[in-house]
Amino acid sequence: MYKADSQSNSKLTPQVDLNLLRYLTVLVQECSVSRAAERVDITQPAMSAALKRLRTAFGDPILVRSGQAMVATPRAEEMAATVKPLLHSVDKLSRPALNFEPKLSRLDFTLMGSDYVQYAILGKLCQIIAIEAPGISISQRPANPNKVVTWMESGQVDLGIGYLPMPPENLHARPLFQDEQVCIVRKNHPALKHRLTTELYAELVHVAVSPGGAGLYGTRIDQVLSSHGIRRRIGLTLPSFLALPYVVSQTDYLATVPSRIAKHFAQKLELQIITSPIQLPAFEISMFWHERVHTDLANVWLRQKVVKASAFFSRS
Repeated sequence: MYKADSQSNSKLTPQVDLNLLRYLTVLVQECSVSRAAERVDITQPAMSAALKRLRTAFGDPILVRSGQAMVATPRAEEMAATVKPLLHSVDKLSRPALNFEPKLSRLDFTLMGSDYVQYAILGKLCQIIAIEAPGISISQRPANPNKVVTWMESGQVDLGIGYLPMPPENLHARPLFQDEQVCIVRKNHPALKHRLTTELYAELVHVAVSPGGAGLYGTRIDQVLSSHGIRRRIGLTLPSFLALPYVVSQTDYLATVPSRIAKHFAQKLELQIITSPIQLPAFEISMFWHERVHTDLANVWLRQKVVKASAFFSRS
């Protein structure tokens, strides 16, 4: 068990190199010596030695055991948060200018977006990358609006694509395309015997979509309904746009979805597309990136390819 020197805090003048500070941030994120070592590609004994040096330098245990797991101390979390922007600045200063060559790059970009975004963009984006930068790989994370800023600040996500109505100031945004919103029900649904009025729309049981659990997509719909004095009856909430049509095709639920999703699945499932009885705002898809990668040449290139891939979809 770590035991701090009782005099270390008062006499401490730490001499810490940048690599050790990098190890500190990774140890705090992973809360595991072995996982931290694997992430930065050093041996576990080397990471254990780095942890020992950090403990000596800062007079803090950095990681402590809690049950079967290790957790970071409050002091370690505070130091890691302070160090992150410094490391980003150092990386930016030490990176040679104009050194990004797509055909030679072996970067792995991490994107974040809903399955609708994956359906709309990912295939064409990977096709473009395979031609222009075959060594680059893509990792895709599901949409999580509550984590987008944290993940982008820490570098866990390079680019977010989706619907984010009020992005924070430290995120840049660029619109990509819009999609009309329509209603879908199963064929032979009892509601098809009548004209879909706002009252009937509100009476039917709805499937709502909430990628990442944030409810952003449905909020716009509910705001418009509220202005008409109407509230939806939601019987099911899903995180997935692409799972929704299968549920609707087997139930008496109604769903409001982007028209391209509706048209695609209406050709495959027993679904009927209905025009919404109320004027709904277009479903807007944009891309978002953090200030720290705004001028990064690799990220600039990636954003250009996303715009190119989106253009194919918006013309479909």
